[in-house]
Amino acid sequence: MNATPPESGSSSYAAAGVDEEREQVAFARVMRPWLARTKVKSPLVTSITGLASGYFATLMHLPPGPPLALTTDGVGTKILLAREANRWEPIGVDCVANNVNDLICVGAVPLALLDYMAIDRIDEGVLDEVARGLFLGAELAGIAIPGGEIAQIGEMLADSAGGGPMLDLVGTAIGALPPLATQGWRTPVDGSSVRPGDVVIGLPSSGLHSNGYSLARHALFKKGGMSLSDQVPGTGRRLADALLQPTRVYVTAAEALWTAGITPHGMAHISGGGLLNIARLAADVSYELDALVPTPEIFTLVADKGNIPQATMYATFNMGIGFCVVVGKSEQQAALAALKQAGEDAVRIGWVTSRPGKTVSIPAAGLLGKGDAFEPVR
Repeated sequence: MNATPPESGSSSYAAAGVDEEREQVAFARVMRPWLARTKVKSPLVTSITGLASGYFATLMHLPPGPPLALTTDGVGTKILLAREANRWEPIGVDCVANNVNDLICVGAVPLALLDYMAIDRIDEGVLDEVARGLFLGAELAGIAIPGGEIAQIGEMLADSAGGGPMLDLVGTAIGALPPLATQGWRTPVDGSSVRPGDVVIGLPSSGLHSNGYSLARHALFKKGGMSLSDQVPGTGRRLADALLQPTRVYVTAAEALWTAGITPHGMAHISGGGLLNIARLAADVSYELDALVPTPEIFTLVADKGNIPQATMYATFNMGIGFCVVVGKSEQQAALAALKQAGEDAVRIGWVTSRPGKTVSIPAAGLLGKGDAFEPVR
């Protein structure tokens, strides 16, 4: 991306073209009433449990088999940077990671993913890179990609500015709750067993993953006048490398906990919405994140160039923590050891308080969050 003269003023998600508040209101008012009226007519399905119950994925039970977990997600505007840099492999990994990281939050073992790619024109080089990224993500997650779909929709994706192919990439993944050694299936995890005094363990992210890129691009390129060839201060890395770092896959880490005999009280994929995602867990408690890791340089750069307040940063980006696990205090050391054995540099980042209302506080930043926003503590 070529450097442009910087603009003054601060960046906001709305200024970057993303109106999250209006999106949520519109969905609740316009779409949800229709979708809530849909019902399974097949006698094969006994229950479907969705996100409204604190789950990060939908669970569907078809006895006598195991409960199935379903999720769907895409890559978002990170694709625009992949196009500008002509580096498509990372978004294939992102597509897999975004889906399987949600599946494991409910205790499911990911099994397979189907991908959908909408593209303006066929370019075999681009398809090869995307497919290689999907393969690498699948290898990390231990899943198959048995099929998918390519749709050529040039008129819908036409780009008057020219350049390489324009595309969108989305995946739908399926997993299952594994059988227990005794009888039945692993109990779904929705966070209802989270209790005051539990500890929150954080697993590091590899960077922005694939969330908040509309705001990041607005801050770095439109406000900051930077280009993809510029360096991230203090890292020796080019901006293109930092921004196109693939999303981490946490499947091995989650399974390491179960293998060690640890039953997580709650698990949260820190994606869109940042650390507020922890409060999606079902229990009516709150979370104090009093030992967060130092903010990686890429987030500091985005905040500085866009003049973005901390409240917006923490409500948009993962800020260095890509996945959270809530366990009982007595299991803290065993959980950290199991995660270390799995190759994770996991750390305790906070604890659960008895305060009702599902708030998330970050004392070091002076922030208290609820719903989809953080506010400065006054």
